[in-house]
Amino acid sequence: MIQGLPSLTVERLSNYRRVLNSYQYLDEAYIFSHHLARHVKIKAATVRRDLMLIDITGDQHRGYKVSEVLNKIAEAIDPDDVTNICFVGMGHLGSTIMEYLNSYHSRLKVIARFSLDETADYSAEPPSYSLTEIQQVIRSKNIKICALAVAPDFARELTTILMTAGITGILNFSPVQLQSSKTLNIENFDIVSKLERMAYETNPNHKKED
Repeated sequence: MIQGLPSLTVERLSNYRRVLNSYQYLDEAYIFSHHLARHVKIKAATVRRDLMLIDITGDQHRGYKVSEVLNKIAEAIDPDDVTNICFVGMGHLGSTIMEYLNSYHSRLKVIARFSLDETADYSAEPPSYSLTEIQQVIRSKNIKICALAVAPDFARELTTILMTAGITGILNFSPVQLQSSKTLNIENFDIVSKLERMAYETNPNHKKED
C-alpha cells in the first residue's frame, strides 16, 4: 500500500480496476489513457496523473499494459491484510455488492450482515445476525468497516454503537449526514442528491453545455 495518496485518486484507481478487470483475460491487453478515461467519464490527463503517482508509464504506441496496471493498483491501494466488513440494513443492494467483493476482491471481505427485523440466519453465507448481537459479533470477528442503511432517526444512535464496538469506517447510505471523528471515518453517500441530479440532467428541457 502506498501511503499519502489523495483520497480522490484512490477512488479513481478503484474505478480503473473495475473497468480493467474485463480486459485482463485478453492476451497481452493494452489500453490508452483516453479509452480508460471515457469509461470512467473523466479527462485522460487525470488518468495519466493518477497512474504516474503509482509509478506506471504507458507505451506511446500501445498505451498501458492492463496486467501491469492491475498489479500496481493492487500494490498501491489494497490493505496488507484482509479487511473485514459488515452490512447493516443493506438488503438486496448489499447482496449485490457483497457478491462482487467476495468474488473479485481478496482484501475486502464481507463476513457479517445485521438484520433490522431481529431475524437471524447463521447458516447463510455470510451469516445474518440480529441487531442485538452487533457489538459482540463486531468485536469477535474483528470487523473494521460497516456499510450502513437505516432510518435517519436510528442512524446516529447506531453509529455510536458501531464505534464503541470497534468500527473505524462507515459507508453511510442513510438519508442523514453523519460526522467523522478522530477515530471514525465516515463517507456519506447521498443517493437522493444523485437521483435529483440525474433527473435534472435527463430532463428534455435541460440544456447541456458543450
